[in-house]
Amino acid sequence: MGFRDIQAFNLAMLAKQAWRLIHHTHSLFYHVYKARYFPNCSFMEAEIGHNPSFVWRSLVAAREVIMEGSRWRVGNGRQIRAESRNWLSHKPVFRREEWPNLRVGDLIDDRAWEWKRTMIAEIFAPRTCEEILAILLSRECTQDTLIWKEIGSTNSQ
Repeated sequence: MGFRDIQAFNLAMLAKQAWRLIHHTHSLFYHVYKARYFPNCSFMEAEIGHNPSFVWRSLVAAREVIMEGSRWRVGNGRQIRAESRNWLSHKPVFRREEWPNLRVGDLIDDRAWEWKRTMIAEIFAPRTCEEILAILLSRECTQDTLIWKEIGSTNSQ
């Protein structure tokens, strides 16, 4: 077939299947893996677990490809961990210590549907604050969406 790097090709195909686990949550494929390997969290937060299959270990390994090539488009912010690097152009810089359980949704005022500016200023360094406040929140309370960086950089939020 002429593949120059069969390992890279294999990883790309596994990443495609991992992408399906993220976006096609109504498929049988998703329901089988969710029940077995990540019943209480998302695929992106799932651990290898005990006695994993070869396929599951491979899918988890491919997750790194997705993490490097994608970013979050903020919807309601409930799925995005504030300390993750995939929702801003840089890893968020905190004023003091990181807040391990903080979600982006915690930074959004549910009633006014705008950023909690005071809270953000107390938690994050100035550059991170500016970048967060520059993210436009959709008036429709949509789900957070994982998108490819190249696609997301040309679309407005």
